[in-house]
Amino acid sequence: MVSDFKNKYGEWALITGASSGIGKALAIEIAQKGLNLVLVGRRQVELEELAREIQNKYKVSTKVLLADLSCQTGINAVISGTQQIDIGLLVLSAGIENNGAFVKNNLEKELQVIELNIVSCLKLTHHFIKQMERQKKGGVLFVSSLTAHIPSPYFSNYAATKSYIFSLATSLYGELKSKNVDISVLSPGVTDTPMSENIGIDWSKTPVMTMSAEDVAKEAIQNFGKKLLIIPGKRNRILAFIAKKFLSYTTLALSNQKMMQKAINPVKL
Repeated sequence: MVSDFKNKYGEWALITGASSGIGKALAIEIAQKGLNLVLVGRRQVELEELAREIQNKYKVSTKVLLADLSCQTGINAVISGTQQIDIGLLVLSAGIENNGAFVKNNLEKELQVIELNIVSCLKLTHHFIKQMERQKKGGVLFVSSLTAHIPSPYFSNYAATKSYIFSLATSLYGELKSKNVDISVLSPGVTDTPMSENIGIDWSKTPVMTMSAEDVAKEAIQNFGKKLLIIPGKRNRILAFIAKKFLSYTTLALSNQKMMQKAINPVKL
């Protein structure tokens, strides 16, 4: 029920990466629960369009914050822009991906992946979770990836950042469960988002199934606070289970390398 969700997490949720993809879909799902939203992203037009859509359709309040979370200035903008707002639900959906042979990838771009996918999540979680802990009320939804659970050749650094998020989330769950702060980590597989477009991967050459951002977000919010790990999509859950229970890391690393070599743009190898 809408009232149950608001009673548990309060009046306001903050969503990073809200201008598109999974972040946008999560914002809409949370708005349906009746929470007001702080929408964080880099694209002003898209954020303002989403804010108007949500206000008109779900009759909740919104606040748009433009911020590049791969730098400290952007993180500061989020913290200062929410000083007068009690954030009870933090959704960390902002992220970027880089792929290709590790030695050929641009190091500066790989460092930017780390800054956004890891550092911004750590800093924002550390900031907002303090108040949740004091109030003994709140929740954080981390967005990891299926790549965090299996060796992912040609996505090495990206997968490593998502492994960090998975480990951070599952460890914090143990710390904060007794303090009534919910932690869940979402690990989607390939999702139809702007980030997944034009990245030089032909997923049709793999057995991977693509999900819509809307379906991913729906499963995430349905299970948030109920499950620690949320893997959307039955096929993705089966893949994660088989990988964990029956296959060695050596086998997975080599088989996934062969699979991705067929799908990735040859210039990236």
